[in-house]
Amino acid sequence: MHFSFIKNLEGKELTNEKIRDFRRLLVSQVAIIASIFYLEISESFGLLLHPELPETIFFLTLGVYVFLLWDALRNYTNNKTIIMINFVFIIGVFVLGTIVANPFINLIYRSGLLYKLLLLFTQISLLIVEGCVIYFTVIEFLKKDFDLSTKLWAAACIYLMSGLAFGSFYEMFCIFDVDCLGIDLPLRTLALMKRMGYSVMVLSGMNIPYVPTGVIYMASTFEALWGQLFVVLIVGRLMIK
Repeated sequence: MHFSFIKNLEGKELTNEKIRDFRRLLVSQVAIIASIFYLEISESFGLLLHPELPETIFFLTLGVYVFLLWDALRNYTNNKTIIMINFVFIIGVFVLGTIVANPFINLIYRSGLLYKLLLLFTQISLLIVEGCVIYFTVIEFLKKDFDLSTKLWAAACIYLMSGLAFGSFYEMFCIFDVDCLGIDLPLRTLALMKRMGYSVMVLSGMNIPYVPTGVIYMASTFEALWGQLFVVLIVGRLMIK
């Protein structure tokens, strides 16, 4: 099958492909959150015999999720520059992610400045891809006349996308301030899982077991407000016929 960076779809075919994108993204998002829950439950009940297992599941599902984000982006715009730039960023996420977050082999010294800079670039790349797709998805959700079931898929997708994106944002700052959540975590996949879990709790309005500091505290406040505002906006949008 011929592969093209640009998806030249139109009309109903394009709409159906966007609906499939919503569903695929939502499944991958749930898989990421499930791997975080698995980690938390295993730690709570003392069942975490092999920490690499939840990290590996998380790392693999995150890789699938990032690719699906880029694949969805190809249905939102025909701008080759945007698509190619985001493609470069996801390659950076895959390659650098394998180097800096490999749960089995330490391919680089994990306490040095170079490691932190590579980890920072990985998170920035991930955040840029997430931000682009969130922007286009919100615009698409607001302007397209989808049926109710499709709107619900899109709303759930945007909501969880926001939570995971904030997790990447928190990780950027925690790279150089490892106790930014009031706990000292080593810089590895486990730390990103904890911060994404924290982000999902903030977004959903749950009581959080961490004590964020500085920028993280302010960003958490904004995320909590966004979570509440998003629900209001979505309910209002769903009521518009």
